[in-house]
Amino acid sequence: MLRNILLWIGAISLALVSSLAALGSITKTKRPELALSLQPTNGFAAEKMAVELVIGRIVKDRGKFPDQINPSWYKLALQAFETEPVSPAAIAVIALTKTGNVRRSLMEKAFNLSRRQQLVTGWMIADSGSRNDIPSILQFYDTTLRTSTSSAGTIIPVMANALENENFVEPFAAILSVNPPWADLFWAKVAATPIAITNAADLRRLLYKKNDQNEDFRDNSLINALVNNNRIGKAEQLYMLFTNASGDDHLIRDSEFNSEPVYPPFDWQLFSTGEYGAAIGKGRLNLSAIHNSGGLFARQLVKLPKRILDMEVEAARDIPENAELSLGLSCAEDIKNRPSEIDIPLKERITTRKISNQGSPCEYYWVSISGRSSDHGDGFDIAITSVSLRNQ
Repeated sequence: MLRNILLWIGAISLALVSSLAALGSITKTKRPELALSLQPTNGFAAEKMAVELVIGRIVKDRGKFPDQINPSWYKLALQAFETEPVSPAAIAVIALTKTGNVRRSLMEKAFNLSRRQQLVTGWMIADSGSRNDIPSILQFYDTTLRTSTSSAGTIIPVMANALENENFVEPFAAILSVNPPWADLFWAKVAATPIAITNAADLRRLLYKKNDQNEDFRDNSLINALVNNNRIGKAEQLYMLFTNASGDDHLIRDSEFNSEPVYPPFDWQLFSTGEYGAAIGKGRLNLSAIHNSGGLFARQLVKLPKRILDMEVEAARDIPENAELSLGLSCAEDIKNRPSEIDIPLKERITTRKISNQGSPCEYYWVSISGRSSDHGDGFDIAITSVSLRNQ
C-alpha cells in the first residue's frame, strides 16, 4: 500500500512542480538575475530564482524532493526572506536545507502563509505520503483543487486511481461529505476508472442520503460502469439503496410501464435511432420502426432464481404481420459455461412461455425486446402493455 501511495504522491509532486517549471519558462524573459544585480536587492527576484532552481532539480528527479540543496540556492532564499519575510516560497527553499521536524515545521509555516504555493503544497503531500497519512494527503489535494482550478486535470485522475485502495474509502467519505467544489469532477472520473469502481460503490453507500440528486454523484454512470465491468452485485446494491427497493419485488421492475426509467439498466433501458426506437408513456412501451429497420428496443437487467419461471408478454393489439418481434433472455455475467441465449418470437397479442433457470451458473440476465420491420410497408407502431416473469 505504501509503495502505491508514494507512486501517486510522486506523480502529483512532479505534476505540481512541472507546472511551475512551465510557468517559469513563460516568464523567464522578466530576467530575475538582472533584478538581482540591482540595488536595493529585489527579494521577489531572489525568491523566483531560488524556486526555479529547486523545481528544476525536482523535475529532473521525477518528482522527488531533494534531501539537500545547493548552498547558493539557500543563499538566494535567505536573501529573499530577509527582504520579504512573508515569502512562502523562500521559506520552503530554506526548509529544504533542514531535516526532520525542523523542515516540517518550516513547511507548515510556509503553507499557513499561502495555500497557493505549489512547491509547498507538493512537499506537504509528499511528506504525508511518506508517513502513510491518507487523511492529510486528501486534505492537501482538496486545498490545491480549491486554490488552483488548473490543477484538476492532474490531481483528479490521481485521486480516482487512489480509490483502488480500500483504505482510501473512509478518508474520501470524510472529505466528500461536505460536497467540495471538485466533487462532480471526481465522481465523473471515478466512473471512468475501472480499478476504482468497486470501492467507489462502497464510498457512495457511505455518503448516501435520502433526496440526493443522482446527477451530483454521477450515480447512473457509476451503476453502468459496475455493470460493464462485471460488478453487477455491487451495482444492484446501489440501485436497491437509491430506490429503497426490496429484494422481494417482481422479477421484472415496472413490468407494466408505469414510470420513466431512472436507473437503467435495472430500470428499463431504452434505445432509439433515427429509424427505430422505444419510449415509455401512459402504461405502455411504445415501439416504432420505419420500413426495413430495427434492432434492440429495450432491455432490463434482472436477477433470476434457480427455478422454473412463467413468462408473459402482452401487447395492446395483435402484432402486425410486417413486424418481427422477440423477447430475449441472455446471461449478463462474464462467466464460464454461460447458458445459451433464449429468443422467443412474439407473434400474438399475448405470448406465454415457461423458462427454466434450474442448474444455471448465471444469476443476472438481460431481458430484451428486439424487433425489425419488413422491407415492404410503412414500418410499424406497437404498444407493449406488460412484460412479466413470475415464479411458478
